Amino acid sequence: MWSVANEPASELPPAAYYFKTVIAHTKALDPSRPVTFVTDVNYALDRGAPYVDVICVNSYFSWYHDAGHLEVIPLQLTAQFENWYKTYQKPIIQSEYGADSVPGLHSVSV
Repeated sequence: MWSVANEPASELPPAAYYFKTVIAHTKALDPSRPVTFVTDVNYALDRGAPYVDVICVNSYFSWYHDAGHLEVIPLQLTAQFENWYKTYQKPIIQSEYGADSVPGLHSVSV
């Protein structure tokens, strides 16, 4: 499977045309493989998802929001997959997953 992006700003209006074009070009170069990109955007806002063959989602429940509330992770994860599938009727891969952190102690080292 080809992936044409990782966590792009696929909620922005130009993303629909961009991904339609890039994915069509990728399929023209290699029609033997499915094409995707990895999103971290909410299913209702993502403008590139209609053009992929497989939806790949990165999720960090109880990390960037609802910190420390592990009890909501199963509900959020289930709702996420149900909403993506109900909206697009495509296979879904959880491409990254992380959960829980001590509030204020997760960061990116420079």
